[in-house]
Amino acid sequence: MLLSLCPNPCLDVYYYTGVLKEDDTNRVNNPLISPGGKGVNAARVAARFCSDVFLALPLGGCIGNCVKEGLEKEGLSLIVVETKSETRVNTILEQRAKGKHILIASRGAPLSGEEIEKLKYSICVECSPKVLILGGSVPPNLPSTYYAEIVERFKGTDTKVIVDADGDLLKNAIEAGPFAVKPNKHELERFVGHPLLSLEEIVSAAREISKYGVKVVIVSLGEHGAIALYGDEVFRIIPPKVEVKNTVGAGDSVVGGFACKLYLDSKVEEALKFAIACGTATVVEEGTKLCRPEVVDGLVKRTRIFTLSL
Repeated sequence: MLLSLCPNPCLDVYYYTGVLKEDDTNRVNNPLISPGGKGVNAARVAARFCSDVFLALPLGGCIGNCVKEGLEKEGLSLIVVETKSETRVNTILEQRAKGKHILIASRGAPLSGEEIEKLKYSICVECSPKVLILGGSVPPNLPSTYYAEIVERFKGTDTKVIVDADGDLLKNAIEAGPFAVKPNKHELERFVGHPLLSLEEIVSAAREISKYGVKVVIVSLGEHGAIALYGDEVFRIIPPKVEVKNTVGAGDSVVGGFACKLYLDSKVEEALKFAIACGTATVVEEGTKLCRPEVVDGLVKRTRIFTLSL
């Protein structure tokens, strides 16, 4: 199975407007509504290209039911831990006149001790995934070692763990040595503690991560594609130029595409190229929509990958 864990899922509500007016009513069209969270989006993308994709997540209240229904409509197999607290809502406001987004992200409610144990048990005991995605933030009462503990659980097994997180959650997970991580440039800068002003500096920072036993480091660079380390090799992946309509979920799509190809036993180079095509195919969609397979297929052929001597 390909399993994605999203400990802090949400409902994404995406509004369009011209320019926000302060201290006044802003009339907008009905929003785009979809399930959200890094692990959720990665699973939604992976399920568009391969079968046997499962998503584990805590859900509660009316919002939780809405998220569950949306995911079931997409055909995802769910492992749900029911919570007493309401699932969080994230609001995205796009000001088209400015070409800017405002993301208002809820922290989410704490999980009870029983809910925490059920979620971890379902991942670490009841499942033996071939590929495991650990994606996004965690509820406020979970420790920053949460992902690291799960990585440690699967040490010495055949499970390939991919981590997509930020801050201490990412740092601790890296130190536990997962198979792959996917920071963007800003997350990588926070990991090393200083700005990265060139490709050489990005590669050097990625090598710092590799020292912990991480086999694949993918540094996403938005419209510029990605830098990826695999063993001693450094890859530059460059997507074709497209009209960017929205960037929400692009990085998650990279993770979902990469995980899918790993699950299908593709070569890492092929998985990297496909992953960046998935991210590129997402930015051409409106709102919180994610990549369409037919668009990805066309973009893969136009995505370039080559090695760097750095």
